[in-house]
Amino acid sequence: MTTSDEALARKERVKARWSILRRALIASSPDESLSTNDTTHPNSYSMNSFPGFGVLDRTPVDGTPSIFQSFDIDNLEWHVVQNSYTSRNGDKIQFYTREVKQQSQKMKRQALLSHRNYGVDNTGNVRVWDAESTLAGFLLDVILDESEDVGAAKVGLSLEDRADRLVNLTSLRKDLRSIFLTSTAEENCNSCSVLELGAGQAGLAGLSLAAASVGCLDGRKGKMKDLQLVLSDGHPHCVQNNEVCAQMMLTHREKEDTACKIDTRLILWDSSPKGFECCQQLLETFHICLASDCVHFQDYHDGLFMTIGRTLAVNGIALLCQPKRGSSLENFMSLVKYVNSGSAEGDCARGPLFEIFLLHDFHFKVSHQHNLLLNFDDAKNAAYDPNWHLPLLLCLKKRRLYDEESDGGLARLYLKKCYLGEKENSLKQNNRLAPYNPTHSSAQSKAIELLNLQSNDVLFDLGCGDAHLLVLALEAALKHEAEVHEAEVCDRREPERVKTFGLRCIGIEYDKSLAEKAKANIEKLTTRFRNEELWLSRTYIRWGDVMTEKERDDAECISSKGESVCEKVSNTNAEHLTLLNHATAVYVYLVPNGLKKVKPLLVEAAKRRRRQRELEEKVTHETSCASTQLTPRFRVVSYMFSIPGWTPVTVDTSSKGGCPLHYYEDVDLFDSGG
Repeated sequence: MTTSDEALARKERVKARWSILRRALIASSPDESLSTNDTTHPNSYSMNSFPGFGVLDRTPVDGTPSIFQSFDIDNLEWHVVQNSYTSRNGDKIQFYTREVKQQSQKMKRQALLSHRNYGVDNTGNVRVWDAESTLAGFLLDVILDESEDVGAAKVGLSLEDRADRLVNLTSLRKDLRSIFLTSTAEENCNSCSVLELGAGQAGLAGLSLAAASVGCLDGRKGKMKDLQLVLSDGHPHCVQNNEVCAQMMLTHREKEDTACKIDTRLILWDSSPKGFECCQQLLETFHICLASDCVHFQDYHDGLFMTIGRTLAVNGIALLCQPKRGSSLENFMSLVKYVNSGSAEGDCARGPLFEIFLLHDFHFKVSHQHNLLLNFDDAKNAAYDPNWHLPLLLCLKKRRLYDEESDGGLARLYLKKCYLGEKENSLKQNNRLAPYNPTHSSAQSKAIELLNLQSNDVLFDLGCGDAHLLVLALEAALKHEAEVHEAEVCDRREPERVKTFGLRCIGIEYDKSLAEKAKANIEKLTTRFRNEELWLSRTYIRWGDVMTEKERDDAECISSKGESVCEKVSNTNAEHLTLLNHATAVYVYLVPNGLKKVKPLLVEAAKRRRRQRELEEKVTHETSCASTQLTPRFRVVSYMFSIPGWTPVTVDTSSKGGCPLHYYEDVDLFDSGG
């Protein structure tokens, strides 16, 4: 797929997702919001368009027993879902949860204001996400199957990487089995404590362990330890429904003598002392912490990290299951590593808080389906995006006691640095005169035609991007010069002096990566025309801010003698040419606010060119020197947007797409009050 195709596809996805939100907000009925009569069918771009990996078999149950009607939340329509998992050996565990029906949901004002009202968003009430059921299936697979052969995908991995991943997964499964199970049925049955953070409306991962605890396990697989389970979420509606699911679990237990205790708690991931006090009220630390689809809340990374640190026991394991989702997972891992490295340095070094590793292939069913989805083309595959849908398992093993002051301080400091970095970057973006949005080559060619560039022109592209327009202009100039030179040689004429100057092209680009790309494109042109002096003498890409051109020009005063700009330019490398002192032609593709900012610079440049031209005309008249080349008139082409307060000589819409090119000349700049 080309870059332009990718851009169009991205715009289509964004448009479709806004359409989904609009329908959810204004639909008078659920059916209206989910209508498929629209040919654009925006729901195909929804996160829900991919059905998931189905690690748990999840089937709605007909009928509504009385226990499911004990809570009424927002008048939503609920149903009971049977969750079951069958191991490769045929062992099966099943349990029930109460969940909101997807078709019954409408966007409500309360849901949009969830952050303000409850300090947490509403995603846990929306649906049960696939990473939650995947983590539940993984835990049950660990309990039911002693095999370490999980059928991990090994395509594209080196032998060393395969070995490392297998060692990590094997070690993890062994550690988890020792936490969940006793080795024989005769041993004393110790307890196992588990905390699920961000459990959502159903808490599948935690409840899967409860189902194994209250179910009948084959003795040869070991006996489940007494389970102390806490399901927690930051949204009160999720906590209320977790209570219902816990009652359903204990009501359907197969073994009455099993000691399984399920509690529900409202826990916000709070990095403040208030969050520390909330965790202290739990009165114990946990062998296992579970979290699914939680790390994409990047504003709460420090709170999530500190909550795990506060609640997890030493040698305990935290399992976080989620897709990559852009940089969110990587950023959370960076926070963990930052605290680890910070706590291992200095006079009071105590060593890393967590051992950390990431598993890409941890369940045979996910690995198998992932490979199929990548290698076959159908409607389901088209909706699949590993970045958004493929669950990864992040494992944190706690190695020492958590210190609220030092470890928590490092976590807060890291997020603060990230915030300040993003804020600084945002300020830089605000200083930009326009975002990078390449102009179609047909429009650039038309702009060059409108400017009618001559060999004594100095062309500036303000925000040159990858310098494509400058390359087109230089290419045309070099071809023309070659033709003229060939004609002069054939006619045995002396070359005109003006022809020796040549068109000069200067690009100014704020983005460093684009500036480097622009330089590379110019160098390619230099190589193609075998003109090694082209880069230094006639072209230059300046990485910097257009708004600093005034400071640069202050160092380059216009000569008070009769030397024309053309004569000065002929002896000056392109690097030293400036907008105010030398530009005769300017191309801009800036947003209106950016045009407003650069307008004073353009006015000043136009005034200087006019004064210089008047001086040259006077000298020519007094000396009767007709051969003196006059400075070209100052011209500007603005693509898409007109320059505020200026009246264009012409507006051309003939290029592909019909987007306007506004052409200005210096006379019109001042006549229009510019």
